[in-house]
Amino acid sequence: MKRLLQVFTIGAALMFPSFTAIASDDLLSGFSFDKSPADLKQNKANAIIEKGAAIVIDVRTPEEYAQGHIVGAYNIPLDGLLDDEKLPLLKENDTPVLLYCRSGRRSGLAMYHMSNAGYKKVFNMGGVITWEYGLTSEPTQKSFEQAIKDIKPLD
Repeated sequence: MKRLLQVFTIGAALMFPSFTAIASDDLLSGFSFDKSPADLKQNKANAIIEKGAAIVIDVRTPEEYAQGHIVGAYNIPLDGLLDDEKLPLLKENDTPVLLYCRSGRRSGLAMYHMSNAGYKKVFNMGGVITWEYGLTSEPTQKSFEQAIKDIKPLD
């Protein structure tokens, strides 16, 4: 039985080589940050995050953020979002932004407010209740300013 399982696993790997890498690239085929503001499917958002092509902002409360957030996400709660001193750096650098909250409602509001305030590449990726790619309770180590500098183009 163990041998049969090994053969099956190897066979599946040969049939679908680099399936996740190809799928990730296919997800972003034809995608443009210029189609903002917009809702973004979480699989596409995850592919963008994996490429390091956007800043991820959690608009929940600090208490919610501490309970579990997307790796590398910065916590800027909705109630003070446009007053946050770090936010203008995003506009100055025309940085792509992925927003999320618990269910997608607050991040949708954040997207609307940021777009009306002149931010050009703003997307709502929904909520952590449907996020399938893992959460962490570890604080983000990189400074917000450095994260903006490290954004990679999506080509």
